[in-house]
Amino acid sequence: MTQHPQLSADDVLRAFAMDFQPGTAVLQRYLAEYPEHSVALIDLSMELTREFDDNIPPGAAEFDLVAAGMARLRENAATLQSLEAAPAKVFTEAISALALPMQVGLAFRERRIEVATLPHRMVAKMAEALKTSTETLLSYLALPAVAPTARARKSAVKPVAPEKVSFERVLQDAGVDEQSISNLLREE
Repeated sequence: MTQHPQLSADDVLRAFAMDFQPGTAVLQRYLAEYPEHSVALIDLSMELTREFDDNIPPGAAEFDLVAAGMARLRENAATLQSLEAAPAKVFTEAISALALPMQVGLAFRERRIEVATLPHRMVAKMAEALKTSTETLLSYLALPAVAPTARARKSAVKPVAPEKVSFERVLQDAGVDEQSISNLLREE
């Protein structure tokens, strides 16, 4: 079986909807690749193959279904620009949901983490906590690192441009124990 990075259910369902073709071939492929999302994939497949009669107006159930879907889209709408403008609190709350120290959230906020050193599983979890897609989060982290201006004003020495460091180094600097670091860096 091919090893895939841990993708969120939303990412898998979006990809499935884009690849969908009537029949079972695409569904079987996605079920084999993402068994953890099998129930959601089957539900989506049933929705995509459901036939509608255009002569009958939609009922209350259809309107409720559409309203729920639109609410999910609105809540999962963090863009690159909104991440750039987001206060540090957004990142520290997201990282605390993952049970990691605040310093790790600030490193994400300041884009001080080398993207290549981030496990795919961690990117997916952080993107979900920030209510954005993994692609948006990776685009954000690929931007140059920034130094917070509030800390620069409090310094007695001239600030230098921040450097990107490995995710492992960020975890070590935040005081995360070696066993936890090993578990976080392991791709499953």
